[in-house]
Amino acid sequence: MFFLVNKPQWVTSYDVVDKFKRIFYWEKIWHSGTLDPMATGLLIIAIKRESTKHLGKLLWMDKTYITEIDFSILTDTWDMDYYDTMEKYNFKSRLDWKKIIKEEIVNNRKKIKYYDFWLKSNPDLFEIKKKLDLLIPEFELPLTMFSAKKKDWKKLYELARQGIDLKLQQIMKVNSYEILDYNFPKLKLKLNVGSGTYIRSIWYWLWKQLWLGWTLTMLHRESIWSFKLK
Repeated sequence: MFFLVNKPQWVTSYDVVDKFKRIFYWEKIWHSGTLDPMATGLLIIAIKRESTKHLGKLLWMDKTYITEIDFSILTDTWDMDYYDTMEKYNFKSRLDWKKIIKEEIVNNRKKIKYYDFWLKSNPDLFEIKKKLDLLIPEFELPLTMFSAKKKDWKKLYELARQGIDLKLQQIMKVNSYEILDYNFPKLKLKLNVGSGTYIRSIWYWLWKQLWLGWTLTMLHRESIWSFKLK
């Protein structure tokens, strides 16, 4: 038995499993691959041992995501989740230079710095497409440390919070992309990717090509193989 769940934001994948365990408390229950608390979209819940056996197959299937970044924000985690520091840029033109204009602390912990940032020119759509075309059908991409991938039984984001950067890379598969919207500083893509491809890795790589700040502001999973959210 499978349930297709539209996971809401700021709910963990295990929270969803836990809700099903309260109903089917006598059954084995698990999900089809972790979505970050910030992420939304398709999470497949398997009920009963016969069904959970098939989840391993789904983990290797292609997935489709809608994702957006903001070039005017940079956080230490590269997303809007669990960050300690944030930089916000007010883009200007002509000079390639940045200048801090104010700084504040929010919630007694998070530090936000505001900058005036002068750019020679905004990245144009042709330049962005040219970079993204290089990723198809596969490309060696950096693994961002803020992921659930494990190294020596420890999750990378746990190591990252200890200040450890392993600078790992792996081949990742990108089947296709579609630019849904581009209104600088925001860029929204639809990506169909293979198993083991991290959306943050794609954005991280693109940032290195364009030399701008970036932060993941939205991640939404639309499909896993033939299972679609709609």
